[in-house]
Amino acid sequence: MTPLSSSSPASSLSSSSPLAEVRLEAGHYGRTVIARLKPNEDIVESLERLCGQYGIGRAVVRSAVGSLIDGHLASGSGVASSAQVVKGPGVEIVGLFGEVSGVPVDGAPSGASELTAILSGTDSQVFAGRVVRGMNLSFITVEVTLQEWIPDAAGLVDDV
Repeated sequence: MTPLSSSSPASSLSSSSPLAEVRLEAGHYGRTVIARLKPNEDIVESLERLCGQYGIGRAVVRSAVGSLIDGHLASGSGVASSAQVVKGPGVEIVGLFGEVSGVPVDGAPSGASELTAILSGTDSQVFAGRVVRGMNLSFITVEVTLQEWIPDAAGLVDDV
């Protein structure tokens, strides 16, 4: 990778710019977990518990299919944040992406998981946004594939 020069337009970004929050981390993938979430389980909390059960500190969501009772998504941040409720039952998961932070089996969730979903409502309208913790309960089942992320000892890549 080539470092950004001081004359680069990106180097003048303010700390409030979305690009200022981008970081690269060296690492590799580990184990793969394929699981079925049972009815009436929150998808964020269930995936965190699943990772904790297998001793996985962090995992990437590779795929997910299934349905939710209702969908609750968020977009924006701060004053500009908004919430979107997709009424069900039977809201279909079109796509689920992001990172799950595992929690110890007997521990409290860290709140560090970041999931984004694309949902299809019962009227076939499509919605997208960040998944709201504790508000997205599986309807019948949700099948998900997770892949463990193992950061290298070097940590963050510093030649961005």
